[in-house]
Amino acid sequence: MDAITLDQFTVFLTIVEEGSFAAAARKLGRAQSAITYAVQKLEDQSGVPLFDRTAYRPTLTEQGRALLPRIRRIMDDLGEFRVQAQSMSKGIEAELILVVETFLPLSIFMPALRHFQSEYPMVQLRINAVRPQDASGQLLENRADLGLFLLSPKSEPDLESRVIAEMDFVAVAAPDHPLAELPPHFPKEAMRDHLQIVVSDPKAVTDSTAYGVVGVNQWRVSDVRLRYELVKKGIGWGSMPRPMVEADLMRGELVELLPAQWDSSNSMPRFKIVVARRKDKALGPAGSFLMATLINGSGSND
Repeated sequence: MDAITLDQFTVFLTIVEEGSFAAAARKLGRAQSAITYAVQKLEDQSGVPLFDRTAYRPTLTEQGRALLPRIRRIMDDLGEFRVQAQSMSKGIEAELILVVETFLPLSIFMPALRHFQSEYPMVQLRINAVRPQDASGQLLENRADLGLFLLSPKSEPDLESRVIAEMDFVAVAAPDHPLAELPPHFPKEAMRDHLQIVVSDPKAVTDSTAYGVVGVNQWRVSDVRLRYELVKKGIGWGSMPRPMVEADLMRGELVELLPAQWDSSNSMPRFKIVVARRKDKALGPAGSFLMATLINGSGSND
């Protein structure tokens, strides 16, 4: 069994596809005796007959039919290996690591990801969802190639970033929450008396990146999904990315809270979404393509 060769598999599949030993010999540019010998060696090493030669044309035996899908899979894998190795030899990355803030629904960037997969099918893409406070750090520490996150008020001089989209946040509560019963344009002060669920950095004593925090009583969680579940259960209210709760709002499973004013505005702010990379780390062809695709609007929700 150890002496089985990929060439024998090639001969086997060519006979199946062409319908005869003679046709396979012509297709492969070999003598028919060489084709016959290759099949005989494969049968000897496999320990089972692969072709029934009693008829005018060879047909697969029961064992041959059973082994056919496995042989095809092996040869398909070999073909993919060759393509990937060739891509790597041309400088195309074997893998890219993309970090995405947990705030950001991946559906916003799905067109860009589909385009990337179509152009670079052999490049492995690892997508890591991280807390907002960790996104830029993953890039700065060389643990990721590209990052997608909300634009921070604090600029990072070592990162090159481009705005690619904007996203609304919306304050929401469960339908049976007291705030959900208030009419639109209620005083913002009413929200202060109810528990607010806030996403914050568990390592920080204070969180300067928290937006829209008005509740006197607060529960702080480390992940936006935790806030989502607590809000849906009616434990408190919180602000959520609109794309994440749009379906819940339409079904009436969450209610949008509409105070008369948010700070100096009559609505919650829109946040800019950026794609970023380290300035001192050159991207390969695949990484450059993905960043350009995101910048050029394939991932925008506008």
